[in-house]
Amino acid sequence: MDGVKRWRWWAVFILGALIGSQFACGGGNDSTKANHEALVSRIAFGSCANQTAPQPIWDAIIKFDPQVFIWMGDNIYGDIKRPSKMFGKERTTGPWKNVPRFVPTSQDEMNFKYHIIKNHPAYSRLRHNLNTKIIGTWDDHDYGLNDAGKEFPAKVSNQRLLLDFLDEPLDSPRRMQAGIYTSYTFGPVGRQIKIILLDTRYHRDPLSSDGTILGSTQWTWLEKELNGPSSAITIIVSSIQVISNLSATTGPLFYMESWGRFPKERDRLFQLIADSKRNGVFFISGDVHFGEITRYDCDVGYALYDITSSGLTQAVEKAVPAPFHFVANQILEPLR
Repeated sequence: MDGVKRWRWWAVFILGALIGSQFACGGGNDSTKANHEALVSRIAFGSCANQTAPQPIWDAIIKFDPQVFIWMGDNIYGDIKRPSKMFGKERTTGPWKNVPRFVPTSQDEMNFKYHIIKNHPAYSRLRHNLNTKIIGTWDDHDYGLNDAGKEFPAKVSNQRLLLDFLDEPLDSPRRMQAGIYTSYTFGPVGRQIKIILLDTRYHRDPLSSDGTILGSTQWTWLEKELNGPSSAITIIVSSIQVISNLSATTGPLFYMESWGRFPKERDRLFQLIADSKRNGVFFISGDVHFGEITRYDCDVGYALYDITSSGLTQAVEKAVPAPFHFVANQILEPLR
């Protein structure tokens, strides 16, 4: 457990080290208000924050003083998780499962859960820090239902709730489109950082389909973004892991969502990066309740990395059924 906690904290800060080394000759500018023209050298990111759990990590993030903080999804746990039961009238797991393990809540309840974390004293200090720009996307639990995709009926109303949580302006294009994907560019010309936030929920086909994750409109937008003006670094934010094939290792005992479960989409993503000839692209991701760095040597001319920071409050032992804790620990042991 201590190893998981160390990774949880460490993965939040690694991006700051990466950005700092890329721009070592310049460094951050503490006297400059957070804006799109100031040199950015400190970025923090994280995911999976249960609104009712203790959240001491905000104090460490505030001490780090990030110029940008990125929410990567599961920013709240808006759905309801029923107890795991294999026997009885309502069976939520096992071969005789007859009711869903997760069920959605009302819009009022979702809004209340956002209110809890938005008004957390430590997070409020970060949110009101003029030196920090907070941006973000969602994953399944703040989308409204575990593992949900395009079929989820509450996605339109829940999109508004998330954007309210992020203090998105009322006239933002994100409030007018189907999905919350967007991009930001920070820093002066020659040292710009482009951050692309994907929406892996709104248009996603069922998990077993090998269909689409992004949908045609978002794919067209992403191609335009990658073929746009160059930047020193391009960070693609995916709520689910892009490179890791861990689900292939842990299945059939349990599966985690990832781009690896949509191999055609992942191949398309890698090919799009290669065709754009864009340098300095890497991924950051969340979802899985542990930290991990994965590498893929492909034909884009350099290695692609995916830095996973998952578990602002959550740990992998909470996500994996108790009988499989030993299996999970054996898989994660090399990371500790």
